[in-house]
Amino acid sequence: MLRAAAEELPEAFENESFDFWQRYLKGAKEPRPRANRCAALVTTILAICLAEVHRDGLRRRTPRRRFTQLVEALDKSLESDIQTLPWMTDATKKAAIVKLHAITNNVGYPKKWSRLQQSEHRARRSARQLRAHLGRPCTTSASLKIGQPTDKTEWYMTTPTVNAFYSSQNNSINFPAGILQPPFFDPQRDIAINYGGIGSVIGHEMTHGFDDQGRKFDADGNLRDWWTPQDGAEFEKRAACIADEHSGFTAVDDVKLNGRLTLGENTADNGGVRVALMALEDTLKGKQDKVEGYTPEQRFFLGFAQVWCENMSPQESRQRAMTDPHSPAVSA
Repeated sequence: MLRAAAEELPEAFENESFDFWQRYLKGAKEPRPRANRCAALVTTILAICLAEVHRDGLRRRTPRRRFTQLVEALDKSLESDIQTLPWMTDATKKAAIVKLHAITNNVGYPKKWSRLQQSEHRARRSARQLRAHLGRPCTTSASLKIGQPTDKTEWYMTTPTVNAFYSSQNNSINFPAGILQPPFFDPQRDIAINYGGIGSVIGHEMTHGFDDQGRKFDADGNLRDWWTPQDGAEFEKRAACIADEHSGFTAVDDVKLNGRLTLGENTADNGGVRVALMALEDTLKGKQDKVEGYTPEQRFFLGFAQVWCENMSPQESRQRAMTDPHSPAVSA
C-alpha cells in the first residue's frame, strides 16, 4: 500500500520508494523534478478530463484524416499479405481477413467524458476521491459494465500517453493523441518517414491480432480457435524461429533475451515493419524521388530508427530483459 501511494505522500515516502525501485533496480541517479511527477500523476488520474483538452488540440494541429489514410493503407497491405501466405489454407485466410476487417480503430481520444468537481484536499485524499469517482479509465464504475454490451471504443491509456495498444477482447487498435506527433507522426513531413514511424506502429498493433496470443481470439474478441490444426502447427513452427532468434541476443553483460517472453512483441515488430513498407511501396506506385540523397525506402527505415532511439542504464536493461515482454532497442 505504501509503495502504491508513495507519489501522493510526503517526500520521505517518495525518497524511500525511489531509492529501491529506481536507484537500486534501475540505476536512476536522481528523481525527476517534483513538478514533473505531479503533472504525471494528474495526467494519470484525470485522464478523461484531459482527453477533452487534447481532443480540441488534436483537431487544430493534427489532421485525423491523414492518420486515417495511413491506417487504411496498412489495412490493405496486411490483407494482401495474408492472402499471399503460401503456408496458410483458404479457410484460415478467410477467417483472418474477417477479423482484420472487424478491427475497431480508436484514434486520438475517447468518445465518452466524465465531469468532476474540483477538490481542495491534500494530494492523497484528492487522489483517492478521484479514483473512487472514476473507478477506472473511461468508466464511472467498472461494476456498471457487468451484463452490458462490450464497448469496443473503451480506452485503457490516457490521451497524452506516447504509446499505442491492441485489445484482443475488443479487437481494437488504439492510438492516443500523445503518439500522433513527431518523431512518430507529422502530417506535414515526408510520407516515407511517417510510414517508417507511425506506420510501423500501426502495423505492429494490427499484427498483434495475429501473434501467438492475439491469434487465439476471434473477430468478436472471443477466446476461440479459428485456425485449422494444420495452419496452427505451421504458425507455431514459424513462431519458434522468431523466439529462437531473439533468445540468442544479448541484452546486457551475460543476460540474454527471453525469446518466448518477447515473442508477441517481436512478432508484431516484424509484421509491423513488413506491412508498413508494403503499404508505402503501394502508395508510391513505383516513384523513387530522392530527398537529400535518400530513397523512399531509406527514409522509411530512418523514420523507423528515429522512434526507437533510447539510452538505458545497465541495471534497467538487466531488469527489463528478465521481466519486459518488449525487446530493447539498440542503446547509444
